[in-house]
Amino acid sequence: MGDFNEVLLREEHQGVQERSHAQIAGFREVVDVCGFHDLGYEGRSWTFEKRVAGGSYCRVRLDRALATADWCSRFSEARVSHLTGAASDHDPILLQWEQDERDRRRKKKKIFRYEVMWESHEDFIAMLAQTWQGGGKAHTLQELNEKVARLAGSLSEWGAHSFGHVRRELKALNEELERMRSDTTRAGGPSHAEIKVVERIMELNHREEIM
Repeated sequence: MGDFNEVLLREEHQGVQERSHAQIAGFREVVDVCGFHDLGYEGRSWTFEKRVAGGSYCRVRLDRALATADWCSRFSEARVSHLTGAASDHDPILLQWEQDERDRRRKKKKIFRYEVMWESHEDFIAMLAQTWQGGGKAHTLQELNEKVARLAGSLSEWGAHSFGHVRRELKALNEELERMRSDTTRAGGPSHAEIKVVERIMELNHREEIM
């Protein structure tokens, strides 16, 4: 699974600098000899976009997931999705097992995660001290565990209220970028609006790195 830098079919390459029949046939032969099957995909037909000489663009399905027949029979519900990426000319691909996802959601227990970004908020120290001191003293190990659990819950709620807008905006922008790139009338390279969306995503991703 990943960037094979080749295509299996001519229609997987759109635009200039197309690969030769021999090059495509060579990759298909390797896949056949290894006994692999292409798992297909959901989403856009390409995973790589690049501007080439003359201002033209090529869009190619370079990234894919391959598996043996035995693997496919074991994971018959597996699917591959083409996602949207802002920081690279390659878009990420996601391999999922539907049954595993359903089981995981049923069994998943919410885990507390401390976010470093919280420390950048001017009210963080005061909120932390007030919450901890407000719980009273802990005289036993059980009381200490309960106090820590209450603090974790308060921190999670405070963090969601104070910083949740970053992730909400990122989600909305990524959805907008996906819509733009999936537009069947999209011609040439990215529009000015698409470039602005990418720049904003990069900015928010940088802020989220310290979270």
